[in-house]
Amino acid sequence: MKFILKSFPVFLFVLLGNIFSADLVAQRAAVKSQVKKDMEKKYADPQREKGKEELEKITYENDKRYKDPTNKVQATIAFETKEITKKGTAKNSASQKIVFGKTGECIIMNEGEKNETWMIFNYADKANYMVNLKQKTAIKMPLINMQKMAEAGAKYEAEKNPDGNASSWKATGEKQNINGHACSKYIFTYQDNKSYSTMDVWLTKELSLNLGDNYMFGARLNAYRFPETGQKSEMTGGVMVRMVMYDKKGNPVSQRDLTEFKKSADEQYFDMSKFKVTDVMSGL
Repeated sequence: MKFILKSFPVFLFVLLGNIFSADLVAQRAAVKSQVKKDMEKKYADPQREKGKEELEKITYENDKRYKDPTNKVQATIAFETKEITKKGTAKNSASQKIVFGKTGECIIMNEGEKNETWMIFNYADKANYMVNLKQKTAIKMPLINMQKMAEAGAKYEAEKNPDGNASSWKATGEKQNINGHACSKYIFTYQDNKSYSTMDVWLTKELSLNLGDNYMFGARLNAYRFPETGQKSEMTGGVMVRMVMYDKKGNPVSQRDLTEFKKSADEQYFDMSKFKVTDVMSGL
């Protein structure tokens, strides 16, 4: 089943949160080494000639998928994530942002801090960049590999939950003004999760954004198979303002709040001329 995106939906918000939770700074150092190691192992003699042919298939020039490399909608969405202690106080706050530019998206981790890191998907370049802002360096990789990873993840979710776990979503009827927006509360109950029991989601209909024809992780968002929410008529067309995660004992452990939402993008995030770029393909 296919979920056509009418807005910035719950599933996408949670997906981005999971990405931001990863240590991108640590990942960056390992990406180039691991890609080279895997390629060298897979295409070493006596299959080197065959390996060269396989490598040609994923070069930037031979990636023919993006005849129209443009995002239909430009937007900037940012939020803050913080851990919640057993005493109910917040700690380890972190800011995250995603910018949908004209030819791709840029995921920004810890903006304004010394460990600020960017992950850029550029469909005009057909490349994925891991950027270290402090060092002014970037690692460039063929975009086709990231798309395969995203498609595999979306397929896994759809097959694991073919009905979207419709019974797991509950509209509470609760209303609250959060960060200046009138919101409605929904609760998601996890069926099989080792860490979390439930998730509170506060949605507002005051904001809307149709990203379905935009790219993300290598393909148009409408091309991915996302699980249904089970509250489709109520939950689509809204934007998540707050999400609270609860552990198995029912204690809140993290909170994510929307902090910026605008229908425009700063294209400077996609200007690679100010960085020293290392292409992983150049060493293979």
